Amino acid sequence: MLSVSPTLADQEYLQSTVVEAFVEMRTAPGRGYPVFYVAERGELITLLKRKTDWIKLRNYRGIEGWAHINDIGRTVDAAGDPLAFRAPDLESFYQRRWEAGLMAGDFEDTDAVTVYGGWHFTRNLSVEAHYTENFGDFSDGRQGTVNLVHQMFPQWRYSPFVTIGGGIRETSPRSTLVETSGRTDNLASVGAGIRVYLTRRLMLRFQYKNTVVMTDRDDDEEINEWQLGISAFY
Repeated sequence: MLSVSPTLADQEYLQSTVVEAFVEMRTAPGRGYPVFYVAERGELITLLKRKTDWIKLRNYRGIEGWAHINDIGRTVDAAGDPLAFRAPDLESFYQRRWEAGLMAGDFEDTDAVTVYGGWHFTRNLSVEAHYTENFGDFSDGRQGTVNLVHQMFPQWRYSPFVTIGGGIRETSPRSTLVETSGRTDNLASVGAGIRVYLTRRLMLRFQYKNTVVMTDRDDDEEINEWQLGISAFY
């Protein structure tokens, strides 16, 4: 582990000193790459850059390699304060600002796939953009929506949420016997679900939505949607 000097190397990089027994340096960022050098206690190290959970280091002789942030984190700087390096954890999940994911499930008895991205502008509120495609025996559909999501307990590992949104849906009939054309309609939806923090940057997401498609016909269409997927946060 490292004790951090308050100065920067070459006015750009942070310098540190190994304060525990050693720090292993690997040829590339990953556990599968071999350890080729061991920085010992008292050795001066320069932190060059970060790639996911790995930090690129350079020692005083110019040798460069990669160390996991767990080997660098939970140390103190020159003022005795903890160094702010750590692997993503439940606290990171609580502090997240961005997330993106892929979900699949049932869209009114048809198969559906959704990709989405979201931005958390407060701990409890986020805005998300969703794109969904569904595939049925008689028609296919595509829709894009913007949703406001309220997460009641963002610090919980099992975190429930509610959502409301609107957008546009395009329906394309599959019939080849009769001349038919697709249509584009507005839609509105409400829903609820739960996020489950898994590990690192990954979480499981399950949600239900009730969607009303506002058609030009006498009756609007009501659609029930159930989806499950994997998301990552940043």
